[in-house]
Amino acid sequence: MSQIGMQMPGGGRRSASMNIYTGLLALAVVALATACVFVYVQAGKIGKGGDPFTLQDPKSPDVGLAAKGR
Repeated sequence: MSQIGMQMPGGGRRSASMNIYTGLLALAVVALATACVFVYVQAGKIGKGGDPFTLQDPKSPDVGLAAKGR
C-alpha cells in the first residue's frame, strides 16, 4: 500500500502524550496520598499509645484522650 501513497490507519508510531485523563489520574493519586497521610496522622493522635494501628480496648469506656492533655 505504501507504493501508491495510501497509509493504514493506526500504522504510524505515535509517542505517548499527556492528556486530560492522565492529568486527572495524577490529581487523584495526589489527593488519595494526601488523604492517607491525613488519616495516619489523626489516627496516631487518638491511637492507643500514639500508635495509629493499635486498636482501643472495646470494653474500656476510657479511650485515653484525657491523659494526652485534652
